[in-house]
Amino acid sequence: MTRQFDFNPAKVHTILNETWRHLNYAVETETHPWRLGTLATVLDNRPRVRTVVLRAVEIEQRQVICYTDQRSDKVQELEENPWMEWVAYDPVTRVQIRLRGRAEVHTQNDQAARHWEASSPEHRRGYITVSAPGTQAETASPNLPDYLFDRLPNDEEAQLGYENFAVIVCQIEHIDWLELRRNGHLAARFLWTDKWEGHWKYA
Repeated sequence: MTRQFDFNPAKVHTILNETWRHLNYAVETETHPWRLGTLATVLDNRPRVRTVVLRAVEIEQRQVICYTDQRSDKVQELEENPWMEWVAYDPVTRVQIRLRGRAEVHTQNDQAARHWEASSPEHRRGYITVSAPGTQAETASPNLPDYLFDRLPNDEEAQLGYENFAVIVCQIEHIDWLELRRNGHLAARFLWTDKWEGHWKYA
């Protein structure tokens, strides 16, 4: 697949189809810019943003999925206020998407177990941490046990990370699409009721 955003200007819903197609492609392609998105949450009526990795897309369920350490700030933020926004931009197609909806955090349940089983040893190592994310450190050093600095965990060691593993499932109900053009930007919006409703809008 080439990074080209194809749509029919006379049919706004072709943009919706292309958006989900590119998201799905980004899951499988590490070099796709949409693989790294910005996830925004709210804490005490103030925004909190961070980069996350797109790990899965469920088109029929309108879901985008990322992983995190269950001790991270964003887990508490989403448990207190599940509203979120996910932003991604592709400098090749010059398309930005904003995905808005509600997030649900899964830990040590069927959903979490399914994603954990599909993850690699390298990825699992990131959850075998010494301290919770955000803990103050005395030196600049990785948050890993000494014995994992220069190797991947074996199967038994990898399971130690499962208790820290969390899956964030974002249920999307609002999509803003923007294509940057030198001769005038194009923009569209899609809202979910019992189906997707879409229209063009001015950028």
